[in-house]
Amino acid sequence: MKILLAIIITATLSFGCAMLEGEQTTTDSGGGVTTAAPTGGGDSTSTAEAVSSVTSGRIAAGSYHTCAVKADDSVECWGADSDGRSTVPVGLGSVKSVSAGSNHTCAIKADDSVECWGLSGGDALPSGLGSVKSVAGGYEHTCAIKADDTLQCSGKNDYGQSSVYPTFISDLGSVKSVAAGNYHTCAIKADDTLQCWGKNDSGQTNVPVGLGSAKSVAAGASHTCAIKADETVECWGSNYYGESTVPSDLGTVSSISAGLDNTCAIKADGMAQCWGYNLNGQSTVPSDLGTVLQISTEGYYFGPSHGHTCAIKADDTVECWGADWDGESTVPADFQ
Repeated sequence: MKILLAIIITATLSFGCAMLEGEQTTTDSGGGVTTAAPTGGGDSTSTAEAVSSVTSGRIAAGSYHTCAVKADDSVECWGADSDGRSTVPVGLGSVKSVSAGSNHTCAIKADDSVECWGLSGGDALPSGLGSVKSVAGGYEHTCAIKADDTLQCSGKNDYGQSSVYPTFISDLGSVKSVAAGNYHTCAIKADDTLQCWGKNDSGQTNVPVGLGSAKSVAAGASHTCAIKADETVECWGSNYYGESTVPSDLGTVSSISAGLDNTCAIKADGMAQCWGYNLNGQSTVPSDLGTVLQISTEGYYFGPSHGHTCAIKADDTVECWGADWDGESTVPADFQ
């Protein structure tokens, strides 16, 4: 079964994945310099299966689960299914993109409406939302850019991560892209400036002075990264495992994905590079990965056993690596 290539309108996030607007590449990485090899933390694996070319929002790494859009535009998910996060609703039909949150998954359907499944703790977007351009799933909150370019968020709001109007962000206005982290949210506004809100215990919502225009943004568990106007990367927030320390040899990038305590990017040459937390090998890019079209790395915290990364390769295969406790890194046979 193959996955279909689709042009993305704005940056679509699984957890913290972002791409340059108008590009056909997407999140996370493959192929570049990585951190140290895994030192424990569960069953690590690297699996490749045949698929076709995809762009942003066509594959998403969530919490212990992964979802992808197939060639017939249907969605398939694998891995953990507690709360029903991997049980695709009967009758979902064709979709344009998919976003994997912590315990829930959302997809933009062919008619531009959104359907979510999994955890029923208020993370799903409200009915009557109408057409949307992009959707981002966070830990237990979800945000969508509507047809009029305004942002709507719902779900857990204990740190204000879902407060768009009027409590926190009364001047947000139109947005171009959105990223949902564990307990924080970031959006690129119409003037290309970046605004973040929600939990700020590690400085993840403190947009650096002088950042300037942002082309895309990715929200990790407690850190944030942006691709700047010159296509270089700047990260801020938590840096306990070096997830916010951009490698000196990274250069320019086409997309970025922020995970639990790691970060991955697709470089200008199409190769992937990951850095930061690597207990399960999620930041160790396979040596034979080659160039990639999209990458997505898991960004939700449930302990050290977490962490996997998936990429769409240039030869139209999917490869996942890192933790595989519930089969989240084992690509289904019907993707061959």
